[in-house]
Amino acid sequence: MQDFQAESLSEFIRQTENYDLISDLVIFRGQVVKGNLLPSIARKNRKKDPIQKEEEVISQLKLLGASFTDIVQATQLDLLVAAQHYGLKTRLLDWTSNPLAALWFACADTQPGDAYVYALIADELLDKDVYTKDPFTTVRTRVFQPRLNNQRIVAQHGWFTLHPFSKKANAFVPIDVNPDTKKHLTEIRISSVKRGEILESLDRHGISKRTLFPDLEGLCTHLNWKYKLA
Repeated sequence: MQDFQAESLSEFIRQTENYDLISDLVIFRGQVVKGNLLPSIARKNRKKDPIQKEEEVISQLKLLGASFTDIVQATQLDLLVAAQHYGLKTRLLDWTSNPLAALWFACADTQPGDAYVYALIADELLDKDVYTKDPFTTVRTRVFQPRLNNQRIVAQHGWFTLHPFSKKANAFVPIDVNPDTKKHLTEIRISSVKRGEILESLDRHGISKRTLFPDLEGLCTHLNWKYKLA
């Protein structure tokens, strides 16, 4: 895994601008935690196989959520995407094809400290047939594009990684540790003292809570930040 540091929006853009020359598909993730690129269901205990509980929860989601349009006639993977979107812990990890969106998520997190943007060259990891398969039986970490049926996914240029519970390691293996994926990964560190400046720069260039969350909640949260009401 390569690593770099960016002290400004312009420097970050310079470091990410050339990816199109080396790859057809690069996805990005911003966070305030260094590494540990695991889906939410694995963060508490990555050595526990949750598949039975996952399948039960998704079954309950389909039954109890039958009145919601996101749930009706959804495949298992569609259900995981919808569940992830609304806060259920799943074996999916959020990414974006827009590096500036990833930078915003990294810098806007309320947790203090340095922030990180991860770039994953995904050409060899892309699974175009993922919707025809059982997401709970995948044996390798795979990248897929969700159906663009949600405003936030569209606005955020959303992508996902689908993570297996490794029988060999008897655990979920982080992308930054997995030998099949870490060789495709780059880490860009954002100094804690530069996060505020970068958020201001991103806002000037049209990347904000308002544009990434195109609903009333996103607008109100953006206005709280812009006018320093919170």
